[in-house]
Amino acid sequence: MTCLDARKRIYDYLNNKLSEDELKPFIDHVGNCKECMEELRITHMVYSGVAELDSDKDTDIDIDGALKKSITDAKFRLFRGFVRKIMIMVVDTIVFWAVLVMLIMQFRIWIF
Repeated sequence: MTCLDARKRIYDYLNNKLSEDELKPFIDHVGNCKECMEELRITHMVYSGVAELDSDKDTDIDIDGALKKSITDAKFRLFRGFVRKIMIMVVDTIVFWAVLVMLIMQFRIWIF
C-alpha cells in the first residue's frame, strides 16, 4: 500500500468501514510509515477530540491511548478473521474426509 492509498483510507478506518482485506495492508502500512501514522494520529485526534468535547462525560481525554487501543482492536479483529478462516478450512476438510470414508464404506457394501 502506498502512502496516498493509506491516507485515503484514514477516514474509513476511523469510521470502521474498512473490510478485512483493506484493513490488513492499512495497519501494516501505518505501522511502518511514520508520516502516515502521524497523519492518522492527527486525524484521530481531531475526530476523537471533537467527540469527547461533545459528550457530557467529564473525563480526561487520552487521545493517544484511544488510538493505540483502536489499532490493537483492529489487529485483534484481523486475528479473529484469520482464525475463523482456519476453522472453516478445518471443518470443510473434516466434512470432506467423512463423506469420502462414508462413500468408500458404501461402495464396499454394494460390491461385496
